[in-house]
Amino acid sequence: MIRHLLISSAFVLASTVTFVATANAQDASANGPVADMCVFSEPTIGQLAVNDTSNPTVLSSSLAGGTAAQVDITCNGNATLTVSPPIQTEGKTTTFKSLTAKATSKDLVGLNVDSNSTKPGNININTTEDTASGTIEVNMTADNDGKTISPGQYTFTVTLSSTP
Repeated sequence: MIRHLLISSAFVLASTVTFVATANAQDASANGPVADMCVFSEPTIGQLAVNDTSNPTVLSSSLAGGTAAQVDITCNGNATLTVSPPIQTEGKTTTFKSLTAKATSKDLVGLNVDSNSTKPGNININTTEDTASGTIEVNMTADNDGKTISPGQYTFTVTLSSTP
C-alpha cells in the first residue's frame, strides 16, 4: 500500500511538472493616453487686514498687514483654473456687499497666465513646456459697503480648481 501511494505521488508530481512545462506565454502590450492635469500643493493660508481699525468696513488681503493665500501648482498641459467666489465659513453673520477674489501668477515657469483674471472668472494656463510649475496667489476682499464690520474673527474660503 505504501508503495502504491509513493508511485501515485510520483505520478501526480510528474504530471504537474509536465503540465507546467507545456504552458505557453504570449507577449502583450498596452497603450493609453496621459491626460492633461494640474496638481496643487497644500495651500498657504492668507491673512485679512482691516482698512480702518477704528471703523473697519473692509477686510482684504491686499491691505497693509494682509497677505495673499498661495498655492504651488504643476501642470503637464493646458488647463483652466477657476477661482470660486469667497464663502464666509466663520465669524459673525454679516451680509457683505461684495466678496471678491483675484488670482494672479507668481514665479511661474513654463506657464502663460492671464494675471488680470478676477472671480468670478478663470485663469487660462497654456503650457509652453512639457511640465510647468509655479505659484498662484489669491487675494480676497470683503467689502461691507461703508458699514462697520462687527468685532470678531472672520474666516473665508476661496476654492481654486483646475480643468484640463
